[in-house]
Amino acid sequence: MSFDRKIASGIFWVFISTMASRVLSFLSKIILLKLLIPADFGIAQTAFLALESLQLLREFGFSSALIYRKQDIAEASDVTFWITNLTSVIYAAIAYFGAPFIAVFFKDPRITPVVQVLAFTLLIRSPGTVHFVLLAKELDFKRKVIPDVIPTVGYGALAIILGALGYGVWALVWGKILEAVLGVILVWLVVPYRPAFRFNTRIAREMFNYGMHLVVSQILIFAITNVDDAFVGRVAGMAALGVYGTAYLLSNLPATQITALVNQVMFPAFARMQDDLPYFRLTFFRTVRYVSLLSVPVAILTMFFAADFIHVLDPVKWGDAVLPIQLLAVYGLCRSVAANMGNVFKGGGKPQWLTYIAIWRLATMLIFLYPAVYYGGAVGVSALSAIVAVVDWFISAWLCNKVIGASLRMYGRLLLPMLAFAIVSAAVAFGLRTLIFGEATIISLLFSGAVGVGLYAGLILATDAELRALLQQGIAEALGLWRRWRTA
Repeated sequence: MSFDRKIASGIFWVFISTMASRVLSFLSKIILLKLLIPADFGIAQTAFLALESLQLLREFGFSSALIYRKQDIAEASDVTFWITNLTSVIYAAIAYFGAPFIAVFFKDPRITPVVQVLAFTLLIRSPGTVHFVLLAKELDFKRKVIPDVIPTVGYGALAIILGALGYGVWALVWGKILEAVLGVILVWLVVPYRPAFRFNTRIAREMFNYGMHLVVSQILIFAITNVDDAFVGRVAGMAALGVYGTAYLLSNLPATQITALVNQVMFPAFARMQDDLPYFRLTFFRTVRYVSLLSVPVAILTMFFAADFIHVLDPVKWGDAVLPIQLLAVYGLCRSVAANMGNVFKGGGKPQWLTYIAIWRLATMLIFLYPAVYYGGAVGVSALSAIVAVVDWFISAWLCNKVIGASLRMYGRLLLPMLAFAIVSAAVAFGLRTLIFGEATIISLLFSGAVGVGLYAGLILATDAELRALLQQGIAEALGLWRRWRTA
């Protein structure tokens, strides 16, 4: 199989896996928003925040180093496995015994047992880390579908059942435990790698030297993307954090998950293109194009229909989330394009640039975050996040251009037509919804989504000959497979 076909196959299977798991996750989230209260989500989010901060330090960037590495893969896999599992024991203990201090910081004793139980997910997930990395390294995403999708189904089903039974925040906790257990069992079943009892210190040093830049940038990025949660939870309380966290999830889930879908394939792919700059640049802009074709209309439709969605969901519990959703949709849109620029830095051998970008973002957030939360609450911090994301996009694009030899004009030619088409499509859909239905309902939301997506797709296909050709080719191949299946 050619490298281009391997990339395309990888994107296809990541698409199947990611979209299936994210759609199921989104649907379960909507049901849980009906069953639980904002404070439940605030408590769970605080616990997830504490554990995710430890996850960053668990493997010191060895996973990314393993993907980037070209020699001694078996020994490097064993180094990563033992480092990951050893540090997981340490960090799980830190989380368990540090839970009361987290509760004191956020002034809510309900946090302590939640963090202590969830600390065990660090231990549960660790044995499967290298297996997932090896699937990504080899672009073998077909086998990743089962260990991605089934745990998501398990989490959603158990959380909904427990939520309906009145378990509150514990519905989310036990759902996460089941998700971790299913994930590690299934990935061991589909990946043949089995660790050996060896540890090569030379390889460990080489991987650490590469990964340490990523760890620093990941820590900074984590701080940037989560310090707002900490401030909201500390200053405004668990209910406010639940509202803000829900707004963040609803506005960012579609756009950022589309990007996550592609990024799983593109970092390993870019790492192989580092010596072919023209091909590197072409592939990057092709990726930006296809990511943006999906993330731009999703973000614009989110801005237009946030109020309608909350009205249908529950305006009493979640009414304060409307404006944060709209502001954070800007943040999500910028992330959906800029995130792939990080893969250029990593694949181009410039992981330290991620650190430099993260430092300025963190400094900016720390300067302005407290007044934003104190005076504006969830709306204030959402506006700050959107502004920082726009500035960050331009900085990342400028640095990315230094690696691949591009210009901002190239981004404009790609993105501006999509933005114009998406705004027109969303405005027409919103106008028709108001004219035909009046008040927002589930039916009117479905109608608006169909109109907006259909009109946007029509405008894009009418002006993009290459996309039309790809669509025609895809349809022809699908029909060919159907005919062969019928005659088999």
